[in-house]
Amino acid sequence: MAFPSVYSPRYHANSEMHFIDLNIFYQKEEWSLTVQFETLWHKTLGSSLQSAIINNPNATQSVEMIAEIVRNCLSSVIHPNLEKHYYDTKNTNLAVCSRIRGNKMLDKSVKRLNEAIVLYNESLSDTQANSEERSLAYANRSIVCLQLHRYEECLENIRLARESNYPARLAEKLNQREAVAKKALAKALKQDAERMEEEPKEELRLSYPGHEHMPHVANCLQLQQNEQYGRHVVTTRRLKVGDVMMLDTPFVKTLQEDCRYVRCDFCHAERPFTLIPCEGCTWVMYCSAECLSKAYDQYHRYECGVMRDAYSVCGRFPATALRATATAISIFDGDLVALQNHLDALDESRVNGFTMDWRTATPKDVYNTVHVLPTNQERRGLVDHTYQILVAILLHKAMVERIELGPKCKASPKMDKFLFDLILRHVQTIRCNHQLLSFYEGQPQEKYFEYKLYGAACYPSVSMLNHSCASNVRRLYLADGRCAMIVIRPIDKDCQLFDSYGLHHLDDDRVLRQRVIQLLFNFQCSCEACTHNYRTFKELSFQYGGDFTLISHIQQEGIYETLATRNRKLALKIMRELQTDLNRKHSRYPSYDVCGKMRCYELSLSLVYVSESFLYCRKCTGILELQHLHPESLS
Repeated sequence: MAFPSVYSPRYHANSEMHFIDLNIFYQKEEWSLTVQFETLWHKTLGSSLQSAIINNPNATQSVEMIAEIVRNCLSSVIHPNLEKHYYDTKNTNLAVCSRIRGNKMLDKSVKRLNEAIVLYNESLSDTQANSEERSLAYANRSIVCLQLHRYEECLENIRLARESNYPARLAEKLNQREAVAKKALAKALKQDAERMEEEPKEELRLSYPGHEHMPHVANCLQLQQNEQYGRHVVTTRRLKVGDVMMLDTPFVKTLQEDCRYVRCDFCHAERPFTLIPCEGCTWVMYCSAECLSKAYDQYHRYECGVMRDAYSVCGRFPATALRATATAISIFDGDLVALQNHLDALDESRVNGFTMDWRTATPKDVYNTVHVLPTNQERRGLVDHTYQILVAILLHKAMVERIELGPKCKASPKMDKFLFDLILRHVQTIRCNHQLLSFYEGQPQEKYFEYKLYGAACYPSVSMLNHSCASNVRRLYLADGRCAMIVIRPIDKDCQLFDSYGLHHLDDDRVLRQRVIQLLFNFQCSCEACTHNYRTFKELSFQYGGDFTLISHIQQEGIYETLATRNRKLALKIMRELQTDLNRKHSRYPSYDVCGKMRCYELSLSLVYVSESFLYCRKCTGILELQHLHPESLS
């Protein structure tokens, strides 16, 4: 039986340190940048910094000094991958190529409709407004929708094609397709009305009353601070498995690159059949004009044309940091002076998300709770600190060159420096306080679930929780964007809630966990799993042996196979049974039996509370008998 990992993708160990370590804990898209950084360091940067430090031993944390040396090294050494900028403009030739590739996916011998949708969306992102090429992409997308019996989406694409000046010479084909879709939709609506209504999905609510001033957090949670743990969250009552303790809303979130043509960049809903492009760049798409407008007002105005660079050159977390910066600027209506004055007057020691009244909080108040999140700058080594500054320099340069605030920053060194400092702060806080958004994707015609990432986010309240490699709470990302914190191991009164920062003893051994945590989050983990050297799940399966392990394995396999049917009623029944079992057997943790059932429980949570609408690939490829198109139907 193949249990999926419920935690973040695994990091891989390496025997050497320093730059190889950077490649370990940065995500795949950032590897090329760390390689370029290593080259830059060995050629000029490292020796220049060492000389400066010898002359000024207190300069190791001097951002100004390090930034100046990095800029000088960048200007004196040719590093194409660091200095290149993809000016993110519409490209009709690329749009045509993507549309033609999409057409090939509809061929009878290929029959890959899900890939056709993605390619048509890619084509749309490269088209100009009201262009024939855009209208053709919408029209071809309507064909796929019709074949998948998604008649409403088919009609929506026909409408979009006409609004984009669909050529009159092809109008008859569109009219015929519209008539077929309308007739089929009317029939489908009649059949749906005659069917019994589907069982409503379970709605997730807090298990206890929320704080009066913080309704998204259970009132038994308190924020405390001491020398050992710093800021941390404790409970004033005993908590049991299944208790929902937080329902937090993200301050900022970004999509994984491979989800850009599948999900809405603003609400993250999976709407591949009706996405519309941003008119200013090729990087984001939206499920509606409303989401496009909200995104522009809330952040995209100050990142449009920069996000492709931020992600492609720097990686996922720097791109999220860029969006956090754009969001902060938008909150102050693009007034950098007002934003700087606000932050200069802010008493960071008095900002407390657990005492702030969230019912009346303004966007500025919410931003304060994110701005004061730890940067860990003082804990970073010279190499890591310099790398963060390099990332900030690249993002800053792209923003100044491309967004509307650029001329003001160029005219005012003070504002230019403030923007750089703001970017650097967010680069550091997002790396320490990010959450990777994920879901379980059911594989076509297989009783198997695969753990998938679809984005990254920063949740202000969730970020207050400390890490443990044997966490007692679990994050569950809901369809509306909120993050639910659910208890997965009983927690005694006055004890701390521990989240997992992406490393868990069931997945990775202690040496690797501690190494990556030190590198990524700049602390030495001393949780119970590290203190007692808890086994990985694979090791647990061999540790006990005998009939007990065999019986437990058979039980878990039966649970998992039942969950793989994707029947929500059965998943709910199993979820409740597992809650009872885990509450009763919690003292046996970390036994194979308890850990295996805990994993099954976490999967059941996802099936019960998270919509399966994201499984469009499975639904597309699962349609085996399609009415194939004649070549002349395509544009």
